[in-house]
Amino acid sequence: MKKRVGYLFITVVFLTQVGLHAQQKLTIDQVVQLALKNNPAMGVAQSQIKEAEAKQMQAHSTFLPQANVLSKYFYTNNLPGMYPLSGVSVPVLNNGTPTGDNIVMHPMAPYPNLDRDVLTFNMNVVYPLYAGNKRINALASTKKLKEAYNKNLMETEASLTLKVKTAFYNNLFLNAVIQVYQDALRQMNAHLDLAKQAYNEGVRSEYDILNFESKVEEFKSKIIEMKGMRQIAQTALKNLTGLPNENQIVCNGSINDASGVALLSIPKNFDQIRNGNYKMQSLESMKGVLNKKEKIVAAGNLPTLFAFGNYHIIHGMDFPPFDKTWRNGYAVGIGLKIDLFDGNSTKGKVQEVRANLSKIESYQKGLDLQLRYNFEKSRENIQSLVAQQKAHELHLKVAEKAYHIAEIGYKNGVNTNIELNDAQLNVTRIQTTLLNIKKELLLEYANLEYLKGSN
Repeated sequence: MKKRVGYLFITVVFLTQVGLHAQQKLTIDQVVQLALKNNPAMGVAQSQIKEAEAKQMQAHSTFLPQANVLSKYFYTNNLPGMYPLSGVSVPVLNNGTPTGDNIVMHPMAPYPNLDRDVLTFNMNVVYPLYAGNKRINALASTKKLKEAYNKNLMETEASLTLKVKTAFYNNLFLNAVIQVYQDALRQMNAHLDLAKQAYNEGVRSEYDILNFESKVEEFKSKIIEMKGMRQIAQTALKNLTGLPNENQIVCNGSINDASGVALLSIPKNFDQIRNGNYKMQSLESMKGVLNKKEKIVAAGNLPTLFAFGNYHIIHGMDFPPFDKTWRNGYAVGIGLKIDLFDGNSTKGKVQEVRANLSKIESYQKGLDLQLRYNFEKSRENIQSLVAQQKAHELHLKVAEKAYHIAEIGYKNGVNTNIELNDAQLNVTRIQTTLLNIKKELLLEYANLEYLKGSN
């Protein structure tokens, strides 16, 4: 029974470890979607859109009546007022002539500081009728702001996609290079076995064995180096996609299969880049925001016409003997507000907005030059890489043929081990260079897709 429990425990631990370290195969589309879902940069860009929507709600609120209620209850002994003095007999006159009659008058005197409870309640409603188009421009400004933030989100998506593709293609490239080195290592081991056999037969010297052994160790170290570089590239990919660092991922695909897509979509002219680039579109939308803001600020000194209404309830504010009487009433009307002079504050704000507009236009000019340079550079690089690819494919055929001849010559004792090693190293070098060309083609294509606003 104890043995069964022990076996069960070992099995559970083994399966758990296998699950923890299981490799996850991901295609490039899956990796891009993970990055767009998990990368913090996407959360920042999406928060900006929510901010613009909140500002839009605030701008909408100015088209609705603004209502407020203010109520106070307090105890005081200092309410100024009037109170009647004791009566005084005053003669009645008719056209200045006394009639002989008298009446008692009660003149008013300052009200004494008597303690009392006071309650006031006011409900006010205000609605702007005209505000110099500030409300309309504010609403239009928030719409432009949301548009700009949407373009920022698209720019973040495009930039993140480019980074993910770069890391993914680097992984595919390193996988292919490791495979080339492993193939070369197998060939080196075969040469080593051949040299040992020839040495035992007295055909080759011990030098050949030592030479091949050194080449074997050299390729082993290169494989270890490439695997370390691949681990770094995988870490970069996991950071971009938000995957835990302990996860094991494998980039599903081959750089040889993917290289052909690099020639599918090359823009014919720069206008496609300028019109499609998300950064350029975002700057254009921000110009719209500032144009509306300039109109809002410039209207700061224009008259504001508004309608208002008030309903009030008051208790404890009357003269005696009416101190305990509840009174209520209302008031409606229109008002006009005109700012005559604000110390040139409005003028300074307008100049500030215009300066920001000028700054954005300068950014656009600089971005235009940068995009044109990057477009021309990528296009020329693609043409050069395509030519290099064709040349190296021919070089590879020649090198493989030369290696085959050197291998036959070595087996027949015609060539030396140095000639065989040189022939094999030449094949490996050309294969690695060809893989790098294919990777660079993919990256240039991805860069063009980013520049023209495509993910």
